[in-house]
Amino acid sequence: MLTKIMVVVAVFCCCSLQAQEKQWQLWKQQDGASVYYKKHDNGILEVRGTITVLGSTADDFMALLSDTKQAPKWIENATFVEVLSRPSASETIVYTKFNSPWPVTDRDMVSYSCYQRLSPSQTQLSIRAYPDYKASVDSVIRIKDLQARWLLEEQHTQQSRSLTLTHDVYADPGGAIPHWLSNKVALKSALKTLLGLRQQLIKKAYIPAENISKVGNCN
Repeated sequence: MLTKIMVVVAVFCCCSLQAQEKQWQLWKQQDGASVYYKKHDNGILEVRGTITVLGSTADDFMALLSDTKQAPKWIENATFVEVLSRPSASETIVYTKFNSPWPVTDRDMVSYSCYQRLSPSQTQLSIRAYPDYKASVDSVIRIKDLQARWLLEEQHTQQSRSLTLTHDVYADPGGAIPHWLSNKVALKSALKTLLGLRQQLIKKAYIPAENISKVGNCN
């Protein structure tokens, strides 16, 4: 009987440790932005960043996102962003090129995104890799494993309004880059992207495209 109890306790402790390992860990807080991480079994970090922008709405964020020419000014390491296709008003297929510091090879990504409403005050832009939609480019490594989302939460009062953005992203950069380096870059990039995003929204330094993604069905 005692042996059975010890086995049960051991299993419970093991499960508890695994659950703790999957909790978000704070990496850094700076200028109102917070960046968290949790490590997957393969050593790659999943990163979460949050920031609140006063005076902004989800529509403002989607308008900024539609201005692909402005993207390199706030998406860290991005050098080129192009909308390849719009399967529907809520769906977008996008090509993004990333610059990597020497001697790391540059990366690119083709992503599919869909925009949907979760509640009266919440919308979500879900993103995943769509690598085979566009032919690979020589001397550039294609990111083929990506899961991400932007959660947009609006708060409105009679006196003010604000938008809280939460960005979750898991991406395997591929190639021979060591995980410790790609994880370091991912954390720093998340922080810089959030701060750049807030600056662009506050300054309204963007020109909305004619076709901005609308809330739709992402099932």
